[in-house]
Amino acid sequence: MRAIYFDLDGTLLQFDEGDVVDAMTAAFEAVAGEARDEWLEAYNAGFLERFEACEPAPYRGGVERARAEAGFDGGVEETAAALLDAEIELLEPSPGAGETLAELGEAYRVGVLTNGAPEFQRAKLAAHGLHEHVDCVVASYEAGAHKPDLAPFELAERRLPADAYALVGDADADVDGAANAGWDALRYGGGELGDVPGDLGWA
Repeated sequence: MRAIYFDLDGTLLQFDEGDVVDAMTAAFEAVAGEARDEWLEAYNAGFLERFEACEPAPYRGGVERARAEAGFDGGVEETAAALLDAEIELLEPSPGAGETLAELGEAYRVGVLTNGAPEFQRAKLAAHGLHEHVDCVVASYEAGAHKPDLAPFELAERRLPADAYALVGDADADVDGAANAGWDALRYGGGELGDVPGDLGWA
């Protein structure tokens, strides 16, 4: 049996880049009653630093940076939880995502291969009811490197043994990483996921 993996953020779940800032703002306002620019900038820098290095708890790390460098005095755990909740709330499943995953599951093994921390990415998937349609979720943190590095793809193969693999994703990291791993790849450009096996040449 063959396996089809999907990227999560930007593929199975959609968001507008402008909404990300709005979500951060709403989270800080919920905790502190305001959202100063310097807090958001420090938070974002701290988050990205931890995320890119696959270090634990990037949301908490961002809040700690805002406290240490920008004078934010809100609770670390409370603010980190509010930020994750706000991010989950802004995400929307791609049109027909659940149905597509369910249909593919009848003939293929189906997984999610995502850049991120496993607990957060699985929470996003579950919040939108997509977790029940996939056989496994592989997060880059578990491999110690983000796509396009080969490590997440190698871990995905170990987690979901199959005769052949493909990845559907919206970013160069997805397409280039899949190609380097010897997988087939399909770039997602928005809208309905469509006939994935046909577009891959697997039908």
